[in-house]
This record gives sequence, C-alpha cells and structure tokens, in this order.
Amino acid sequence: MALHPSVQALHALGKPLRDDDFALIEQAHPYIDALPAHPTRDDVAALLSMLPANGDTASGLNWTILHRIEASPDWPIWDLLDQPEHEWHQILRQRLMNGGVKPPSRTFWQKILKR
Repeated sequence: MALHPSVQALHALGKPLRDDDFALIEQAHPYIDALPAHPTRDDVAALLSMLPANGDTASGLNWTILHRIEASPDWPIWDLLDQPEHEWHQILRQRLMNGGVKPPSRTFWQKILKR
C-alpha cells in the first residue's frame, strides 16, 4: 500500500484521534494539515481506520479527515463503509445518500449489514 507521507505518519500514530487525548491531537495536527487534497483509495482506507467508532470529533480533526476522504477521486468506496455500527461510517453513508449517491445494489448492502 503506497500511502501519502502525511497519511502514513498519521496512521503510524496507531490509534484513532479522541477529544480527551490532547497529546495525540497535538502530534496529529501537522499531519492533518498536510493531508493530500485528493487522497487515493489506499489513503482513504488508512484514514477511515483512524476514525473512532464512537464518532468522537477529536476537536474537529476527524471532520477534516472526513472531508479529505470525500475529496478522493475514488469516492465513494462502498466496500470500505462496511461497519454499520461505526458512527463515522454512518455519517459518511448518510452524507452520500443526502447527495443522491446510492450504493450499488440492495443485495450489496444486505451482505454488508449481515456481517
């Protein structure tokens, strides 16, 4: 997986960003600022893994990650949104649906949601 250097550095921090982890937020901030304007599919997969399942915003940094994910020329990448209980996955799916972008097929979602 060839990641943009900022995505690689952010991912190397090893855990999702949370509001109550000020040291991690401080470490992550320069990498967030350097995220690519149009991340690749691999970058998107790594960035998605950095978003906490509980929807924590990390003082807004996770919203920046979300916006960069949405700026990917490969977006939407439906198979990466396969965790129905993950709040950030829910947010991304809802934003796509609000924009009139629907998943490939009903059968696809039925398979995903049965996991």
